[in-house]
Amino acid sequence: MAPKRKRGARAESARTSMRNMAAANHLQSLKEEASCSICLEYFTDPVFVECGHTFCLSCITRCWGALQTDFACPQCRKTSQNKTLRPNIQMANVVEIAKQLQVSIATPQKENLCREHEENLKMFCEDDQEPICVVCSVSRNHKPHTVLPILEAVQEYKEKFQRCLDPLKKKLEDILELHQKEEMKLKQLEAKFKRQRERIANEFEKLKQFLEKENSCYLKNLEEEENNNLQSIKETVTKLEEQESDLRSQITEIESKCKQQDVELLKDVKSTLSRYENMKAQVESYGTFKRKEEKIEEEEEVDLQIKIIKSLECTNQGLRVQKPQLQYTKKTLKSQIDL
Repeated sequence: MAPKRKRGARAESARTSMRNMAAANHLQSLKEEASCSICLEYFTDPVFVECGHTFCLSCITRCWGALQTDFACPQCRKTSQNKTLRPNIQMANVVEIAKQLQVSIATPQKENLCREHEENLKMFCEDDQEPICVVCSVSRNHKPHTVLPILEAVQEYKEKFQRCLDPLKKKLEDILELHQKEEMKLKQLEAKFKRQRERIANEFEKLKQFLEKENSCYLKNLEEEENNNLQSIKETVTKLEEQESDLRSQITEIESKCKQQDVELLKDVKSTLSRYENMKAQVESYGTFKRKEEKIEEEEEVDLQIKIIKSLECTNQGLRVQKPQLQYTKKTLKSQIDL
């Protein structure tokens, strides 16, 4: 009986080999449909894009990179405005089937034969959790065990595996959705801080331009004020030189008068004293003028500081830049100078 079993096994092996060759051709076609056009491998976490084509999640994410809009399909080049990725669960199932077929075809035929009896493994022992041949199923070792036909066992365990897969795929779908939301948050946050940086740079550029303009204006006013003050001082110097000459003449006249004899000294006393009083009034008016001029200069300095402060306050309101601690008011500055 043993030689007959061996011949039968070889014939069955030949038929199986032919079937496997035909299956390999079909598997190649199936693999092409279950492969990503970007990485050319079986899909990993397959997802739909808006045009309907399917890609690996990691491949399409890497392909689109940091795009914000105009997401082009790598296969048909059709663009969409939104980065919408939906899990392709059916394709994931097809990939698993293709992988299983590839493994079953690539597995040497001897692994599908019973090592002891060289018969096809057509039964499944649930107690030992292993495939067995028909001869093993009626042997002493397996007779008291629960034995099922291999196809029935395959169907039963497929259903068990499917029950395991469903929650896992649901979890994967949730994670993909969360991943997409977090990526969107990341891009929105990057865009937000980019806008803030641009706005701050723009505001400080406006402030810089404003301060340069104000600086130019104040320097021009200062130059005009300098010219006016220089002219005023020159006029004052001229007047002082005239008064100096008059004072010297007056002093010389009075000194000469003091040296005269009694009667001669008393001549023209009234006119001499009158000229003296006029000269004295001019000198006193100069002192008053000098103090007033100093006071005006101090007030002009205060006014200049107040103008600068108000300009900065206006700038702060217009440019929304945090205003400095402006502690001095016009009254405070004046009181400090009066001290």
